[in-house]
Amino acid sequence: MSSSRLGLRLAVCLLNISEARRKYIVENVAKAALLEKNGQKHPEVSVLNIFSDQEYNRSVITIAASVAELGNSILAACLEAFQSIDMEVQEGIHPCLGAVDLIPIYPLSGIGVEECGAVARKTSENGPGTCLISIQTMLPEYVALGGSKSLLF
Repeated sequence: MSSSRLGLRLAVCLLNISEARRKYIVENVAKAALLEKNGQKHPEVSVLNIFSDQEYNRSVITIAASVAELGNSILAACLEAFQSIDMEVQEGIHPCLGAVDLIPIYPLSGIGVEECGAVARKTSENGPGTCLISIQTMLPEYVALGGSKSLLF
């Protein structure tokens, strides 16, 4: 049975952070996305993958969650990254905008790109400092309806 038939409304974030060489920092950022404010693991949030490139000194943390919880998970992970990554000493061959470079949000099940945009806007409004939130889609049906392949909010 598909998740959309179960009524699950899921999205995924590919959080790009400017750290790969210090594994414990990357893991702490990922753990922050998983935890509720009381320190318990949130049942509606999962880290699906962590990809780290040592030369770029950059990692992508894939966070899947219900639409209702994704923004909170993103903010928790961003706060941990901002506190842990010192951009004064960060080195890598990939240009960096900051400790958190990019926060693309994609629909997974039961939602559309418009709802991902709403999550991104709300997250950027509630986030510390300046956050660059990008909502990208490669959904052929969205493009066929006149939507662009990449929406920036």
